[in-house]
Amino acid sequence: MQEGSVATERLHAWDPATLEEDAWLIPLPSGSSSWPAALTEGVTRRLRSALCDGPGLAVLRGLPLDGLSDQECAELCRSVISLVGTVRPRESAAPMDDLLATVRNTPHAPVEEAALAPHTDRAGPPGPPRLLALLCVRPALSGGESLLISGHTVHAQLSANRPGALSTLYQDFHFGAEQNLARTGPVFARTGGQLKVQFNRYQIERGHEAVGEPLTSAQVEALDAFEEVLGDESQFLRLPLRRGDLLVLDNNTVLHGRTSFTDHADPSRNRCLTRAWAD
Repeated sequence: MQEGSVATERLHAWDPATLEEDAWLIPLPSGSSSWPAALTEGVTRRLRSALCDGPGLAVLRGLPLDGLSDQECAELCRSVISLVGTVRPRESAAPMDDLLATVRNTPHAPVEEAALAPHTDRAGPPGPPRLLALLCVRPALSGGESLLISGHTVHAQLSANRPGALSTLYQDFHFGAEQNLARTGPVFARTGGQLKVQFNRYQIERGHEAVGEPLTSAQVEALDAFEEVLGDESQFLRLPLRRGDLLVLDNNTVLHGRTSFTDHADPSRNRCLTRAWAD
Protein backbone atom coordinates (compact mmCIF):
# COMPACT_ATOMS: atom_id res chain seq x y z
CA MET A 1 0.00 0.00 0.00
CA GLN A 2 1.30 3.47 -0.85
CA GLU A 3 2.34 5.76 1.99
CA GLY A 4 -0.30 8.37 1.08
CA SER A 5 -3.03 5.76 1.14
CA VAL A 6 -1.97 4.61 4.60
CA ALA A 7 -2.11 8.18 5.90
CA THR A 8 -5.57 8.70 4.40
CA GLU A 9 -6.88 5.50 5.96
CA ARG A 10 -5.60 6.59 9.37
CA LEU A 11 -7.57 9.83 9.01
CA HIS A 12 -10.70 7.90 8.07
CA ALA A 13 -10.27 5.29 10.86
CA TRP A 14 -11.81 7.39 13.62
CA ASP A 15 -13.97 6.78 16.66
CA PRO A 16 -15.85 9.31 18.83
CA ALA A 17 -13.01 9.38 21.36
CA THR A 18 -10.48 10.49 18.75
CA LEU A 19 -12.69 12.55 16.43
CA GLU A 20 -12.56 16.25 17.19
CA GLU A 21 -15.70 18.28 16.54
CA ASP A 22 -13.78 20.88 14.53
CA ALA A 23 -12.91 18.15 12.03
CA TRP A 24 -16.53 17.72 10.93
CA LEU A 25 -18.78 20.51 12.28
CA ILE A 26 -18.87 23.60 10.05
CA PRO A 27 -21.10 26.38 11.45
CA LEU A 28 -22.34 28.75 8.75
CA PRO A 29 -22.00 32.52 9.16
CA SER A 30 -24.78 33.93 11.33
CA GLY A 31 -27.18 36.43 9.82
CA SER A 32 -27.19 34.91 6.30
CA SER A 33 -30.71 35.00 4.88
CA SER A 34 -29.98 32.80 1.86
CA TRP A 35 -27.75 29.81 1.20
CA PRO A 36 -25.49 31.37 -1.45
CA ALA A 37 -24.45 34.01 1.07
CA ALA A 38 -23.89 31.37 3.77
CA LEU A 39 -21.63 29.16 1.68
CA THR A 40 -18.48 31.21 1.50
CA GLU A 41 -15.31 30.02 -0.20
CA GLY A 42 -13.89 29.15 3.21
CA VAL A 43 -16.92 27.02 4.11
CA THR A 44 -16.71 25.13 0.81
CA ARG A 45 -12.99 24.54 1.31
CA ARG A 46 -13.58 23.14 4.80
CA LEU A 47 -16.32 20.86 3.45
CA ARG A 48 -14.04 19.43 0.76
CA SER A 49 -11.24 18.96 3.26
CA ALA A 50 -13.44 17.11 5.78
CA LEU A 51 -14.64 14.73 3.07
CA CYS A 52 -11.34 14.10 1.31
CA ASP A 53 -8.61 14.67 3.87
CA GLY A 54 -10.51 14.24 7.12
CA PRO A 55 -13.03 11.84 8.65
CA GLY A 56 -15.16 11.51 5.50
CA LEU A 57 -18.11 13.39 6.98
CA ALA A 58 -19.19 16.95 7.63
CA VAL A 59 -22.17 18.82 9.03
CA LEU A 60 -22.97 22.27 7.70
CA ARG A 61 -24.92 23.87 10.55
CA GLY A 62 -27.39 26.70 10.07
CA LEU A 63 -28.65 26.61 6.49
CA PRO A 64 -31.53 29.14 6.23
CA LEU A 65 -34.73 27.20 5.50
CA ASP A 66 -37.44 29.68 6.54
CA GLY A 67 -40.03 30.16 3.81
CA LEU A 68 -38.93 27.11 1.81
CA SER A 69 -41.24 24.20 0.97
CA ASP A 70 -40.02 20.64 1.52
CA GLN A 71 -39.30 20.28 -2.20
CA GLU A 72 -37.42 23.58 -2.25
CA CYS A 73 -35.33 22.26 0.64
CA ALA A 74 -34.59 19.18 -1.47
CA GLU A 75 -33.36 21.42 -4.27
CA LEU A 76 -31.23 23.32 -1.76
CA CYS A 77 -29.67 20.04 -0.63
CA ARG A 78 -28.82 19.19 -4.24
CA SER A 79 -27.37 22.66 -4.83
CA VAL A 80 -25.06 22.43 -1.84
CA ILE A 81 -23.73 18.96 -2.60
CA SER A 82 -23.07 20.05 -6.18
CA LEU A 83 -20.20 22.13 -4.76
CA VAL A 84 -18.27 18.94 -3.95
CA GLY A 85 -19.54 16.42 -6.52
CA THR A 86 -21.60 15.71 -9.61
CA VAL A 87 -25.20 15.41 -8.45
CA ARG A 88 -27.19 12.38 -9.57
CA PRO A 89 -30.65 12.83 -11.09
CA ARG A 90 -33.61 13.05 -8.74
CA GLU A 91 -35.48 9.80 -8.15
CA SER A 92 -32.46 7.77 -9.20
CA ALA A 93 -33.59 4.87 -7.00
CA ALA A 94 -37.36 5.26 -6.58
CA PRO A 95 -40.07 7.94 -6.90
CA MET A 96 -39.68 10.74 -4.34
CA ASP A 97 -36.45 9.24 -3.03
CA ASP A 98 -35.18 12.75 -2.36
CA LEU A 99 -37.72 13.32 0.45
CA LEU A 100 -37.55 11.12 3.55
CA ALA A 101 -40.67 11.78 5.61
CA THR A 102 -42.75 9.82 8.09
CA VAL A 103 -45.41 7.61 6.53
CA ARG A 104 -48.67 7.73 8.49
CA ASN A 105 -51.35 5.05 8.65
CA THR A 106 -53.48 6.95 11.16
CA PRO A 107 -53.86 10.75 10.85
CA HIS A 108 -53.22 12.96 13.87
CA ALA A 109 -51.62 10.21 15.94
CA PRO A 110 -48.01 9.88 17.14
CA VAL A 111 -45.85 7.62 14.97
CA GLU A 112 -43.22 5.21 16.26
CA GLU A 113 -40.43 4.30 13.84
CA ALA A 114 -37.89 1.53 14.46
CA ALA A 115 -34.14 2.09 14.35
CA LEU A 116 -32.32 1.87 11.02
CA ALA A 117 -29.26 -0.40 10.97
CA PRO A 118 -25.95 1.15 9.85
CA HIS A 119 -25.38 0.74 6.12
CA THR A 120 -24.09 2.41 2.98
CA ASP A 121 -26.42 3.55 0.18
CA ARG A 122 -26.80 1.68 -3.10
CA ALA A 123 -28.80 4.26 -5.13
CA GLY A 124 -29.49 3.45 -8.79
CA PRO A 125 -27.21 2.97 -11.80
CA PRO A 126 -24.27 3.18 -12.23
CA GLY A 127 -23.84 1.90 -8.66
CA PRO A 128 -23.21 3.17 -5.15
CA PRO A 129 -22.74 6.96 -5.06
CA ARG A 130 -19.56 8.56 -3.75
CA LEU A 131 -21.39 11.12 -1.60
CA LEU A 132 -24.61 11.21 0.41
CA ALA A 133 -26.20 14.42 1.67
CA LEU A 134 -29.05 14.58 4.23
CA LEU A 135 -30.65 17.92 5.08
CA CYS A 136 -32.78 18.09 8.23
CA VAL A 137 -35.95 20.04 7.43
CA ARG A 138 -37.83 18.97 10.57
CA PRO A 139 -36.50 16.72 13.35
CA ALA A 140 -38.68 14.12 15.06
CA LEU A 141 -40.44 14.81 18.34
CA SER A 142 -37.87 12.59 20.04
CA GLY A 143 -35.13 10.24 18.91
CA GLY A 144 -34.04 9.83 15.31
CA GLU A 145 -30.36 10.54 15.95
CA SER A 146 -27.98 9.78 13.09
CA LEU A 147 -25.50 6.99 13.85
CA LEU A 148 -22.19 7.17 12.00
CA ILE A 149 -19.29 4.72 12.00
CA SER A 150 -16.07 4.60 10.01
CA GLY A 151 -15.82 1.61 7.70
CA HIS A 152 -12.04 1.93 8.04
CA THR A 153 -12.38 1.45 11.79
CA VAL A 154 -14.45 -1.69 11.20
CA HIS A 155 -11.78 -2.93 8.78
CA ALA A 156 -8.98 -2.29 11.27
CA GLN A 157 -10.78 -4.19 14.02
CA LEU A 158 -11.52 -7.15 11.75
CA SER A 159 -7.92 -7.16 10.52
CA ALA A 160 -6.71 -7.37 14.12
CA ASN A 161 -9.26 -9.81 15.49
CA ARG A 162 -10.97 -11.67 12.61
CA PRO A 163 -8.62 -11.79 9.60
CA GLY A 164 -10.32 -14.87 8.16
CA ALA A 165 -13.69 -13.15 8.13
CA LEU A 166 -12.11 -10.05 6.62
CA SER A 167 -10.71 -12.00 3.66
CA THR A 168 -14.22 -13.30 2.90
CA LEU A 169 -15.57 -9.74 2.90
CA TYR A 170 -13.19 -8.95 0.01
CA GLN A 171 -15.09 -11.48 -2.11
CA ASP A 172 -18.30 -10.81 -4.04
CA PHE A 173 -21.77 -10.72 -2.50
CA HIS A 174 -25.13 -10.09 -4.15
CA PHE A 175 -26.81 -6.85 -3.01
CA GLY A 176 -30.57 -6.35 -3.42
CA ALA A 177 -33.26 -7.84 -5.63
CA GLU A 178 -34.67 -4.90 -7.61
CA GLN A 179 -33.85 -4.79 -11.31
CA ASN A 180 -32.35 -1.29 -11.23
CA LEU A 181 -30.66 -1.59 -7.84
CA ALA A 182 -29.34 -5.15 -7.60
CA ARG A 183 -25.58 -5.48 -7.95
CA THR A 184 -22.71 -7.82 -7.17
CA GLY A 185 -19.55 -6.74 -5.38
CA PRO A 186 -17.45 -7.08 -2.23
CA VAL A 187 -18.04 -5.47 1.14
CA PHE A 188 -14.43 -4.23 1.22
CA ALA A 189 -12.38 -3.35 -1.84
CA ARG A 190 -9.26 -1.40 -2.71
CA THR A 191 -9.65 0.83 -5.74
CA GLY A 192 -6.74 2.99 -6.82
CA GLY A 193 -5.06 2.21 -3.52
CA GLN A 194 -8.06 3.49 -1.54
CA LEU A 195 -10.07 1.31 0.84
CA LYS A 196 -13.82 1.34 0.14
CA VAL A 197 -16.71 -0.27 2.01
CA GLN A 198 -20.24 -1.14 0.92
CA PHE A 199 -22.45 -2.88 3.48
CA ASN A 200 -26.14 -3.59 3.98
CA ARG A 201 -26.84 -6.95 5.64
CA TYR A 202 -30.56 -6.89 4.76
CA GLN A 203 -29.90 -6.20 1.08
CA ILE A 204 -27.17 -8.84 0.91
CA GLU A 205 -29.56 -11.47 2.26
CA ARG A 206 -32.26 -10.33 -0.21
CA GLY A 207 -29.77 -10.44 -3.06
CA HIS A 208 -28.63 -13.98 -2.38
CA GLU A 209 -32.20 -15.16 -2.00
CA ALA A 210 -33.19 -13.50 -5.29
CA VAL A 211 -30.46 -15.23 -7.32
CA GLY A 212 -30.94 -18.58 -5.58
CA GLU A 213 -27.45 -18.65 -4.05
CA PRO A 214 -27.70 -19.15 -0.28
CA LEU A 215 -24.98 -17.51 1.75
CA THR A 216 -22.20 -19.93 2.62
CA SER A 217 -21.25 -20.58 6.22
CA ALA A 218 -18.08 -18.53 5.68
CA GLN A 219 -20.09 -15.61 4.32
CA VAL A 220 -22.54 -15.73 7.23
CA GLU A 221 -19.63 -15.84 9.68
CA ALA A 222 -17.99 -12.85 7.96
CA LEU A 223 -21.19 -10.78 7.99
CA ASP A 224 -21.74 -11.70 11.64
CA ALA A 225 -18.20 -10.53 12.44
CA PHE A 226 -18.87 -7.20 10.71
CA GLU A 227 -22.06 -6.76 12.72
CA GLU A 228 -20.26 -7.64 15.95
CA VAL A 229 -18.16 -4.52 15.44
CA LEU A 230 -21.32 -2.53 14.69
CA GLY A 231 -22.75 -3.79 17.97
CA ASP A 232 -20.21 -1.73 19.94
CA GLU A 233 -22.04 1.57 20.50
CA SER A 234 -18.83 3.28 21.59
CA GLN A 235 -17.72 3.21 17.94
CA PHE A 236 -20.60 5.43 16.78
CA LEU A 237 -20.78 9.17 16.44
CA ARG A 238 -24.36 10.05 17.47
CA LEU A 239 -25.73 13.19 15.85
CA PRO A 240 -29.12 14.69 16.71
CA LEU A 241 -29.55 16.70 13.50
CA ARG A 242 -31.19 20.11 13.92
CA ARG A 243 -33.33 21.98 11.45
CA GLY A 244 -30.93 23.46 8.90
CA ASP A 245 -28.18 20.86 9.48
CA LEU A 246 -26.81 19.33 6.27
CA LEU A 247 -24.92 16.07 6.84
CA VAL A 248 -22.57 15.06 4.01
CA LEU A 249 -20.90 11.63 4.01
CA ASP A 250 -18.35 9.80 1.93
CA ASN A 251 -20.55 6.81 1.12
CA ASN A 252 -17.46 4.70 0.42
CA THR A 253 -15.96 5.12 3.89
CA VAL A 254 -18.74 5.94 6.40
CA LEU A 255 -21.79 3.86 7.31
CA HIS A 256 -24.93 5.63 8.53
CA GLY A 257 -28.03 4.57 10.43
CA ARG A 258 -30.37 6.15 12.96
CA THR A 259 -32.01 5.48 16.29
CA SER A 260 -35.73 4.83 16.67
CA PHE A 261 -37.95 7.89 16.95
CA THR A 262 -41.38 9.15 17.91
CA ASP A 263 -42.95 11.66 15.56
CA HIS A 264 -45.40 14.48 16.20
CA ALA A 265 -49.14 13.83 16.25
CA ASP A 266 -49.56 16.84 13.96
CA PRO A 267 -48.81 15.66 10.37
CA SER A 268 -47.61 19.13 9.39
CA ARG A 269 -44.71 18.70 11.82
CA ASN A 270 -43.62 15.29 10.49
CA ARG A 271 -39.94 14.48 10.64
CA CYS A 272 -38.50 15.25 7.21
CA LEU A 273 -35.03 14.92 5.72
CA THR A 274 -34.07 15.56 2.13
CA ARG A 275 -31.54 13.33 0.41
CA ALA A 276 -29.18 13.80 -2.50
CA TRP A 277 -26.42 11.64 -3.99
CA ALA A 278 -23.35 12.76 -5.90
CA ASP A 279 -20.23 11.30 -7.49
